[in-house]
Amino acid sequence: MMKKRSGSQTYWVGIDWGKEQHAVSIVDGQRRLVTQFMVQATLRGMERLGDTLAALDSVEGIAIETCRAQIFYYLLSKRYRLYPINPKLSKQWRDGTSVAGIKTDARDGRVLAMELARRHEELRAYSQTDPVTAELLGLCNKQRSLIDQRTALVHQLREALNAFYPAALDFFDDLTSPTAWAFFKRFPNPQTLAKSRKQTLLSFLRAHRIGLKPLWLERVENRAAALDWPKVPGALAEEEMMLACVAQLIALQARLNHLEKLIEQYAAPLPETKILRTLPGAGPCLGPALCAMVRSVDVQAEGGEALRCLSGIAPVDESSGKRRRVRIRRRCNKKWRTTLHLFAWSSATYCRWAKAFYDLCKERGDNHATALRKLADKWLRIIKRMIETGESYDDERYVQALRATHSPVYDRLCAKLGG
Repeated sequence: MMKKRSGSQTYWVGIDWGKEQHAVSIVDGQRRLVTQFMVQATLRGMERLGDTLAALDSVEGIAIETCRAQIFYYLLSKRYRLYPINPKLSKQWRDGTSVAGIKTDARDGRVLAMELARRHEELRAYSQTDPVTAELLGLCNKQRSLIDQRTALVHQLREALNAFYPAALDFFDDLTSPTAWAFFKRFPNPQTLAKSRKQTLLSFLRAHRIGLKPLWLERVENRAAALDWPKVPGALAEEEMMLACVAQLIALQARLNHLEKLIEQYAAPLPETKILRTLPGAGPCLGPALCAMVRSVDVQAEGGEALRCLSGIAPVDESSGKRRRVRIRRRCNKKWRTTLHLFAWSSATYCRWAKAFYDLCKERGDNHATALRKLADKWLRIIKRMIETGESYDDERYVQALRATHSPVYDRLCAKLGG
C-alpha cells in the first residue's frame, strides 16, 4: 500500500468487478465522491487503474466483491490494502441507501467505496498467506471438488447399471474401485458377460489381483444369469452412458492420484503436518487439508474462534428478549465445513471417546449433522492446544482428562467398555 504523506488527502476505492469491465468509484476521507470511471477487464485496463490510483495522495483501502479475480491479484501485487466484501453484505449496504431498488455497476462501486470509508475499522483486510500454504490450500480445495465430481459420476454409473445391467453389480458393488471400471469396460453388457468363457473371467480376476475365493467362483459360474434380467428399451443408450461415465472416472482418478502426490509434496515439510497426522482418522486426504486450514488462520487468536467461524463449526446464536435460537452457520467456507465433518466421522471409527461422544449426542436427540458438528468442535479445541504446545495427540491423556472433569462422555465410554 502507498505510504501516507503528511497533510495528504486519503481516499477509499470501491470496485464492482465484472468479466468484461470494472466500475471504479473513489471517495475521499469525508465520503465525498471524487470520480467514477469504467476500465476494461484486460491487462491494459488494469494498468490504467493502477496509474490512476498511483496518482492519488494516499489510497487507504479498496473494497471489492471477490478475492479470486485477476484484478484482485493485480492490486494485491501493488500492495494495496484490499477488503473482500461478501456480495450479501454489499447488497444490504445498497438496500440501506435507497428503497427504490436501483442497481447499476456504477452505483454498486460507489456504495462499496462509501461504506468502506465509513466501516473500515469494523472490516477485516485481506491477509495474504505464505506461498506454500496458499498452494496447499488450493490443491486440497481442488481435490475436494474433484472428489465431488467423482461421486456424481459414480451415482450416474450406478443409475445406468441398474437400468440395463444389474448383473454387473453382483460382481462389483463398490463403484469407486478402478477394478470395477475395468470390468465394465471389458464386459460392457449382459450379453458379453454371459457369453464369456470361464477362463476369461478368471484371467481378468487374477490380472487385477482378486483372490479366487468361493464367492467369486460362484459369481463366475452364474454369469449366464445376466441374461435372465428383463431387456429394457434404450439399453444401448444406457450402455453408452455407462461407458462414458467409466471413461471420465478413469481420467479423473488419474488426476486425483497426481493431486495426492502434489499435496504430499507440499504438506510433508510443514511442522503442523507431523503433529496433525497423529490425529485418529486424519489420513493422507484429510490430514493435509486440516494442516492447510490451520495455517490459513491464527488458531491461537481469540480462543480459535476465527477457525470455528470460518469453517461453520461455531453455531449462530439468535436471541431477542426471552426467545433464543441456535442455528447452523451457513455463511462460511463450505469446503472447510465438509472437511471437518468428514474428519469427525472418520475419527468416530478410530477413536473410542469420539464414538462415545457421537452416540451420546444422538441419544440426546441431535441429528447426524449436528452430532458431527459438535464432535468437530471438540476436535478443533484439541487441535488448537496441539498447535500451541507442539505436542502430538495422546488419546489416553485426553481420556484421563475426561475422567478428571467427570465428563458424561467418560461415563458413556466406561459403560460401553463394561458392556
